Amino acid sequence: MRYNSFRKHFTKEFPDMKRLFVAVPVQLSVSFTDIISKLQKEFARDQIVWVKPELQHLTLRFLGQTPDSRLDALKVTLRELSANSVPFELILDKIGVFGSRYAPTTLWFGFSHFEPFRTLFDHLEPKLKSIGFEPNYGNFVPHLTVGRIKRIDQKKKFTEQISTLQDAIIPQTIKIDHIDLIRSKLLPSGPQYTTLETFQFL
Repeated sequence: MRYNSFRKHFTKEFPDMKRLFVAVPVQLSVSFTDIISKLQKEFARDQIVWVKPELQHLTLRFLGQTPDSRLDALKVTLRELSANSVPFELILDKIGVFGSRYAPTTLWFGFSHFEPFRTLFDHLEPKLKSIGFEPNYGNFVPHLTVGRIKRIDQKKKFTEQISTLQDAIIPQTIKIDHIDLIRSKLLPSGPQYTTLETFQFL
């Protein structure tokens, strides 16, 4: 009852807030979806929350709870950024784990080189700060989240498997020619994403 009351209060207290992020949707190649399937089968008894393939995205900037009053300025900022950006390509060629081998937290796919995406982030960050968003204090490591690890018993086996799969990766080219402003709703069945606007590079 307390939790339900809190949820109602939160919704009523902040009706004009949206959980937002800026990202590029990604459709994984068969090579990478096969890796996921193999890991899901290999570690089926462990507690790993797998990201649905249709929800895969490369996040440029997580914005969090954002008031509707800031949306117009945010969209103007993203339009300006996209108007001054040109398409480029990234090569998806890595598999890795955040955390340590003793306490892994997140399984991800990533890039050996991501300088153009980093440049995009560096151009966006001061613009967001100028319209009232808090700075991003974390390290910027572009990646696709594959699974969130809640519990895994065979940590050594898991680490060895990741190393083996790295050698078997067939790199995938991802074209970056736009960014999306996406709303995220956290539901019992998992996150629900809605694209609010797409900003095409010129």
